[in-house]
Amino acid sequence: MKNLFNLDSPLMQMLTRVGDMILLNALFLICSIPVFTMGASLAALHKMLQQVVNESDTGTVKGFFRAFRENFKQATGLWLIVLLVIVSLFCDYLLVVTYFSGSEAVKWMLGLLAVLALLVACVCAYMIPLLVRYENSLRQHLSNAIILSVIKLPRTIGLLILNFLPVIIFVLSFNVFLQTLIFWLFIGFAFTTYLGTLLLQPVFKELEGDKDKISLGK
Repeated sequence: MKNLFNLDSPLMQMLTRVGDMILLNALFLICSIPVFTMGASLAALHKMLQQVVNESDTGTVKGFFRAFRENFKQATGLWLIVLLVIVSLFCDYLLVVTYFSGSEAVKWMLGLLAVLALLVACVCAYMIPLLVRYENSLRQHLSNAIILSVIKLPRTIGLLILNFLPVIIFVLSFNVFLQTLIFWLFIGFAFTTYLGTLLLQPVFKELEGDKDKISLGK
């Protein structure tokens, strides 16, 4: 029984990991409140959970804000670009439904917008994980993300499901979304990011063993 509560026991390690994810989830939400800092906040969350998966403890709070500062410039630039793309796609959607309503072409136009949005989401699923793991320009990260989203398609689909899980729940059932809201506020974003990090871990190990596939930087 004493061994059960030993700091090195599986139970205590699991509880420590859960506690870290709860704290990281809170830090992510708080640092995302200004909206324009959401990119840096998400980068810090990814960086810390990569360290959790790799079992390299650097202190949850200090590590989060260190990663926030180190990746602020690139992550914020990326986030602003993504916001611009999202706004552009939404404006295109409004134009289509406003000026082509009732036309047979509207279905094709909306389908094209949906495909474009899906492609953007696929690439974005890899951008932040790559950004916090490797030192590269945003252009090179984008190139690598496009390649990975294609050659690792099953994992890309898994990442999309994890990234958009709250949105999927919201669309399928608003009542279920409300019932799970406490989960998302408490630990949900950190937990799904953790699962995504586990999903990407074999990919990174494969790439780091064969650097000819993509440019990884330093």
